Amino acid sequence: MTMTRQEATLFVYAVVPGERELVDGLTGLDDLPVELVSYGSVSAVVSPMSADRPPGRRADLTAYSAVIERLAQDGSVAPMRFGTVVPDHDVLVTDLLGPRGDELAQQLAELEGRTQYNLRVNYVEEAVLAEIAAADRRVRNLREATRDLPEDASVGDRIRLGELVTRSWEQWSRADADRILAELEPMLSTYRMRREPGLSAVLDLALLVDAKRSQEVEDRLEAMAAEAAGRIRFRLAGPMAPYDFVGGG
Repeated sequence: MTMTRQEATLFVYAVVPGERELVDGLTGLDDLPVELVSYGSVSAVVSPMSADRPPGRRADLTAYSAVIERLAQDGSVAPMRFGTVVPDHDVLVTDLLGPRGDELAQQLAELEGRTQYNLRVNYVEEAVLAEIAAADRRVRNLREATRDLPEDASVGDRIRLGELVTRSWEQWSRADADRILAELEPMLSTYRMRREPGLSAVLDLALLVDAKRSQEVEDRLEAMAAEAAGRIRFRLAGPMAPYDFVGGG
């Protein structure tokens, strides 16, 4: 498949150190070959794509992720936000590599030897509700009082019950989140909140970990999950490229 310059734009996957070489045969969107566009101490990883459609298909995201993860195997990588497209090589240099080259080079140096994990910690709802009821007599009494009543006959009590449960849930969630982070932080380079936790989520974090400590982090989280089994669920994804630790998208 060949395209003229007028027909093609450039899909930008990531920025890597300027001395990086690509593995032979690496392809991206539409199975087109990936190439480097170098400027100063950094290089952008790009491939051509048709100008008549925006990226957004499931296959596009799969190809993007595959390229990023392959790049991460060979050293530091600063992923660009999925869907980053520029018209040509000149715009890539003048709009990205030129003005942000020093910043990206510094980020790449900081990310060298580090990897990302995504951690999501959720309560087991039934278990925590039972704990709240056991700890608060007001909750027990209101649950008992409203158990067999129709909703329209117990609206006030149900509202009060919901308020008490929500307040306790939020307090316990903050306490559990602080405890988990206190155990993890000494093993982390840094972390970022991926999403503000909802009522069921205790934590939703991106963890940046020195690759040499990856197994230590995995083992500690596995032990924490075993200790909290039946009450808290731990879900860990990774290791992966540091998508959440590249400033400015």
